[in-house]
Amino acid sequence: MKKLLIMLIIFMSFSSFGKNLPKPGVVSGKVIDKITHEPLPYVNIIIKDARQKIITGGITNEAGKFTLRNIPFGKNILEVQFIDYKIFTKVININKQNKNIKIGTISLEENSTTLDEVEVRAETSTVTQKIDRKVINVGKDLTSAGATASELLNNVQSVSVDSQTGNISLRGNENIKVLV
Repeated sequence: MKKLLIMLIIFMSFSSFGKNLPKPGVVSGKVIDKITHEPLPYVNIIIKDARQKIITGGITNEAGKFTLRNIPFGKNILEVQFIDYKIFTKVININKQNKNIKIGTISLEENSTTLDEVEVRAETSTVTQKIDRKVINVGKDLTSAGATASELLNNVQSVSVDSQTGNISLRGNENIKVLV
């Protein structure tokens, strides 16, 4: 029985050495701005398979350099993304002969968009604070269209109207004067 157990252990150890597992590939490179030629830090680097499923990813360092490890063999897609830049894609083929792929320098082009004209309008506030009173102008308030005076006062901050008695209070104090 001991011989059988020893033989089994020896056989299992030989079978594990006999497997020739493929070593995953490595992709490295540098990302720069196309116009200024300065390195772009924190750029997203994504490796996708042929079905567009994300395999792995990372970001560039402050010098714009990146290295992605543990990429499986086969055709993969390298995608480089950064805010306000066009997306860069490249098909890479990792195999036994080509495990370490050096992409070199990737120049990202800015994705410029222009805006139409912008019109700025200034309007006065609906609430004006005076020394002895607070003036609220509800003329331009869209929520006041077709509302009663009681409903308008309910929309004013710190003012509440008792719907049964019609009493108006400001922060709980009913000793106030309302001028319409």
